[in-house]
Amino acid sequence: MAGSRGFGIIHRRQHGTLRILADQFRERYCPQNEIPIDVLALVAWHQPVARDKLVDLGCDAAPTTLRLLVRRGLLELVPAADKAAEPSYRTTAKFLEVFKLDSLADLPDPAAPPA
Repeated sequence: MAGSRGFGIIHRRQHGTLRILADQFRERYCPQNEIPIDVLALVAWHQPVARDKLVDLGCDAAPTTLRLLVRRGLLELVPAADKAAEPSYRTTAKFLEVFKLDSLADLPDPAAPPA
């Protein structure tokens, strides 16, 4: 969902577990910062995605934020085929594990209106 402050996640009732898991994630992995959860959501929906594309999508994720998520094992770098191009990011198996997802297909549809 795009808003005046950028992108966010709207939770449907049937995805209530994801909201609880997102809150637990925020407390455990980034207690003082809400940006990583937005970055993870955008990467999950648009992967593989370069930082420039995240900016185009309205998420100006700082390189330090992306490095933090890579260090925590939630994102990984995908080398660019063209050496001059920027590498992309994608989610990892740990991302699925943390959010208790079997696959990315279990994510709510970002284009669907909230219930």
